[in-house]
Amino acid sequence: MAKVTQARSRLAEVVEIRPGARSSHVDQAPSGPIMLAPSDFAFLWDECPRCFYLKVVRKEGRPRTPFPAVFGTIDRAMKSFYMGQRTESLDLGMPAGTTGGADRSVRSSGLTIPGSTTLGAIRGSLDALVHCDDGSVGVVDFKTVEPKPDHVDRYSRQLHAYALALEQPWSGPVTQVSALGLLCFSPESFTSTQTATLCGDIKWLEIERDNPSFFRFLIEVMSVIGRSQPPPASPSCVWCRWRTENRAAS
Repeated sequence: MAKVTQARSRLAEVVEIRPGARSSHVDQAPSGPIMLAPSDFAFLWDECPRCFYLKVVRKEGRPRTPFPAVFGTIDRAMKSFYMGQRTESLDLGMPAGTTGGADRSVRSSGLTIPGSTTLGAIRGSLDALVHCDDGSVGVVDFKTVEPKPDHVDRYSRQLHAYALALEQPWSGPVTQVSALGLLCFSPESFTSTQTATLCGDIKWLEIERDNPSFFRFLIEVMSVIGRSQPPPASPSCVWCRWRTENRAAS
């Protein structure tokens, strides 16, 4: 619990958190804070800050790509299996407790940074929680993938964002977060009689809490979304190239 208190103190030094953020503060736009999705911290930000800005600030998201419905079915089936399980039955490396809270919606208090007039807030839906035996919770993200070290860097910001929204909620009780991690299912074999079964290992990949790095990232994000114009496109962004070509043709 002491680590959580220290983390909040460090956060207050660089990012102003407005508990509830419901007052008519002069910095707050009439429509409320700009919402930041934790899932966008994993890929979209690194792929193209311009696309990130356009989606978050101007609500101009990338075109949707087809996503086979079978993957959604598999995801729901896995979550249904995991819920209510004791963690030691899944992976002994997980924090001791019971899984629950599937698809829980979270939203943080308003966030600003020194010198900024932009108010933001984190809002998303996390995969699940571990209700730990010590009364705290662990934030869990389910992945159907072979666990690799680079997954820690890829998904760290996303899970840190969920943790911040739980510890600094827009409303309701504060939740103490003691662990972050990925629960990875790595398919290895397939068997079938009358019922088909996909078999493989389930492994816990812990993500170390690094609040200073995440807070520095938040400062960068808030400085970008506070601009009047979007930042330059990433040279490799096909979507920005597509937008430019379509505007030229119209």
